[in-house]
Amino acid sequence: MIFRTFLSMILAASLLLPGSLLLAQEETEGPEAPADTEEAEPGGIVLPEDEALTYGDYTVKAYTITAFAGNFSGATYLDNKPLGPRTLLAPGYGDIMGFDGSVLRVSQDATHYTGAQKEIQTGPGYGGRIGIYISDDFHLDLSATFASAKVITTMLYTKNPDTEPEVKERIQVDEDPGYNMIKGGLALMYDATPAKFFGLVPRLGFGLGGLINRYSELSDVTGLYLEGNFGLNAHIAKNLQFGAQVDVTNFAFEVEELGYSNMVNYVTYTFGITWFLDALPPSVRAAHLAEEKN
Repeated sequence: MIFRTFLSMILAASLLLPGSLLLAQEETEGPEAPADTEEAEPGGIVLPEDEALTYGDYTVKAYTITAFAGNFSGATYLDNKPLGPRTLLAPGYGDIMGFDGSVLRVSQDATHYTGAQKEIQTGPGYGGRIGIYISDDFHLDLSATFASAKVITTMLYTKNPDTEPEVKERIQVDEDPGYNMIKGGLALMYDATPAKFFGLVPRLGFGLGGLINRYSELSDVTGLYLEGNFGLNAHIAKNLQFGAQVDVTNFAFEVEELGYSNMVNYVTYTFGITWFLDALPPSVRAAHLAEEKN
């Protein structure tokens, strides 16, 4: 319940923060100065004619909106080792839960079935980002990602444990095709413009947030994550960019069979289109670009 409240706050912030910053910037503009007073520049400060606002006077320099789609890697979050010939299990300790919430009957036959694994397979992922530029190259990205996949349980099966105990094969014993992953958070990104090559600008970042692992019948498994981001962006038209990004997400996955959490990594590979929305007046942007060239 606490985590869902936290995740709701993150997602709400993803929607409200850009608007709040824009509103704060607009509110500072204030009413126009009377005709008989000194000229009022954008920002709401009445200045002499020779003291116009500059690039550094604006908190938010620009906004970006990105739509992306790609591939979600999935992960193995349960990986039990095969039982040895002399290993004894107390009743219930070898039970593996099915995706319908009941115990898998095959898991109670330790003679033939052992080494259970639960794996989230690869699947499509897509989402969106809102970037808030606080300088030429640094920006805060509010993002939301949705991915779907199939989850399976496999076990090592020994057909003849008495005569061929070493002959094992891994077989699937359960599945849930309705798994979804929902992720939302905030990342600080840097556009490494000095390292630009062949028109491509590298992007590096670090983020945090919350995610939900949702099954068809089982209860949701939630967690807080840390994330590393790497991307490449290229301008394809005025105020339009095409980019590719890799997000490596690390979080603690609570596993019922273990009674504790396993650290799990999700990797998402995406391609996206980014729209650039300038928050500066054209004259201020032009003056800043001219200064950068000099």
